[in-house]
Amino acid sequence: MTLNLGPDWQNDLWTSLYSLRFELSSGKNFVTKLTTSYDRARCLARKALPTEKILAVIATYPDPSIEMGAEWHGWVTGTGFDHLTKMGVPTDSALFEWKGYWWPDEVDDPEAEPWDQRAVSITWDQADILIWNQVAHDLGVAPTAPVMSKLVDVERSVCVNIYDDRGMDVISLTETPTAELYSEFHDWLLDYDRARMAAVFDS
Repeated sequence: MTLNLGPDWQNDLWTSLYSLRFELSSGKNFVTKLTTSYDRARCLARKALPTEKILAVIATYPDPSIEMGAEWHGWVTGTGFDHLTKMGVPTDSALFEWKGYWWPDEVDDPEAEPWDQRAVSITWDQADILIWNQVAHDLGVAPTAPVMSKLVDVERSVCVNIYDDRGMDVISLTETPTAELYSEFHDWLLDYDRARMAAVFDS
């Protein structure tokens, strides 16, 4: 079972039982929260995607210039892809491009709009930049680009979604990839979702 990239690529993942939610930030001061989130996210991503063939699905904000703090970030001109290129992750050689909703359930939201998305083959150094971008978005630190991203192993049908400095999801279409993470990183699982995860992976 493999993922088929395109506008509906997340639909099967969205309903998969094999979904883990991890808590990233730890500590009370700002620096510790930031560094812990980044370190944990990088560690979990490498364990979830034990391959050098990483794909990133990247979506640009529709109009970065109107985002809060756009002038401070330098987003008043250019696309999110342009700003991401400056950070070290070019997307011009995308394997696939499409327009679609970032979350599958947004199709029923009258206020949501499709975003331009690109699937790009990247290195782990570039993956680290994307992880940083996700972790740093809501913390008011720079640099960041006005994009969202998810890391994917198409062949193993695994998706890594760092949604911000607080947490991340790892979802697979088959049990093995996430079952291994569930056991190895049990202490990092989000307490709120432990009962749901235990019902799947402890049974």
